[in-house]
Amino acid sequence: MPGLTRQVAILSVSRIANYGLMIISPIILVRFLTVNDFGRYREFLLYASLVQTAAAFAIGDSLLYFVPLYPASIWRVVRETTHLTAFVSLLTVSVVIVAHLLIPAGLVGPYLVPVVLYVLLFVNLDWWESFWIATHRTFPVFVYSGLRLLARMCVVVSVAIVTKSVWAIIWSLIVLEGLRFAGALVAWRSADRSGLEPPIENIRREQLQFCVPFGISALLQIISRNLGNLVIVRVLGAVALAHFTIGTYADPIILVLRNSISTVLLPELVRLREPGAALRLWHRATVMNCLLLFPCAAIVTWYAEPFVLKAFGAAYRPAIPVLQWYALVIVLACFDFSLLLRAINRTRSFVTIGVLAGLVNGLVLAVLLPLMGVVGAAIALGVASIVQTICFGFRVSQLYGCGLRGLLPWTALVKVALCAAGAAIFAFGITAAWRASILGDAVGAILYSVLFAVLVLGARVEEARAALQRLKPLLPTFRRR
Repeated sequence: MPGLTRQVAILSVSRIANYGLMIISPIILVRFLTVNDFGRYREFLLYASLVQTAAAFAIGDSLLYFVPLYPASIWRVVRETTHLTAFVSLLTVSVVIVAHLLIPAGLVGPYLVPVVLYVLLFVNLDWWESFWIATHRTFPVFVYSGLRLLARMCVVVSVAIVTKSVWAIIWSLIVLEGLRFAGALVAWRSADRSGLEPPIENIRREQLQFCVPFGISALLQIISRNLGNLVIVRVLGAVALAHFTIGTYADPIILVLRNSISTVLLPELVRLREPGAALRLWHRATVMNCLLLFPCAAIVTWYAEPFVLKAFGAAYRPAIPVLQWYALVIVLACFDFSLLLRAINRTRSFVTIGVLAGLVNGLVLAVLLPLMGVVGAAIALGVASIVQTICFGFRVSQLYGCGLRGLLPWTALVKVALCAAGAAIFAFGITAAWRASILGDAVGAILYSVLFAVLVLGARVEEARAALQRLKPLLPTFRRR
């Protein structure tokens, strides 16, 4: 899969840009905002992300399925996607406004107006990445995401430094999204060729059949993943939310690495059609996920304490055990069974699984939060992720008829896990004395990464060897050989 590897590499870089604000800005913002103010800023983003997921309803992501399904009518699919997103987003914010006014304490705290404006501007006409990926054009994704990174980083950091005001930061983001929306509207109107393409019968009904289960599932999943955040901010306050936010700082690792592979893979799985071939391609992608995320989980677990203290300061010490527990979520993210269900448009089970995961998260949260605080919320999230992964895996084994033995590439996964554990024992063991210094942490992480790479190549993990072949043209040593 050389073409897919290149697309994944470009998309990963672009996703790093797209989530750059999430990755970099906390390190900067904690130096200009108090812990309480940083918690309030994260509270706004929490409400916005939940409403945004409901408003988007996975409609933009449906381009990854429908563009390869109807290659002669791409812009008609885009037009229907745009109209459907506008309708659903307006309906969503209307429901939020009514609910906020009816609930005595308010649904989204003091952030109703900015949340509504931000979500409408953010969600609409934001299908460009899915459109370009579905049409095998990943370079525009890189440019688009890079520009968004630069703009958002400059605006948020500048406003934080100058004003040190949470509200000023929030309104600056809204203005920026308004400018993006205006530019996207002009670009879409200029590029639209839907009038020249053949019509698609029942496209709206097909999109609804695809998006309703997946959209509800996405909403349930983000509610489940953020249930701890919601309870923490309501029960423990903004300071505790700030600690939990830093503890789940590794979330962009999943978004960047795992989702890049999944996003590129979905259109290819749709085109393959044959279940056996699709499962084999997914197996290779899963091994690649493990090659990328197992080392990340190990490094996050071992260096959680020095990372939090050096990057965010002693005020965020309660985030250390949260970050260590979150490594479990990173490992489970390697197994994206939902991708196989989306590829055959069998997404109805997403709702049931999402409800079950949310209930498990809520039950564990109710027991552990009073006993362990934010650490209890991290454990609850990990347990819910385990339940969700098992349920998705069981459903895939049923629909693909592969059974437990054929569900995963067990031999390759065991090799990768053993290599990750062996590299950790050796690299972290011999650099443990240097763990208190930034240089020592860097040396330990680099040594671990190199040793892990050597071990997986020595264990003859095919996906690792294939990735090395892709990198050889970039390495002068190999070119000389």
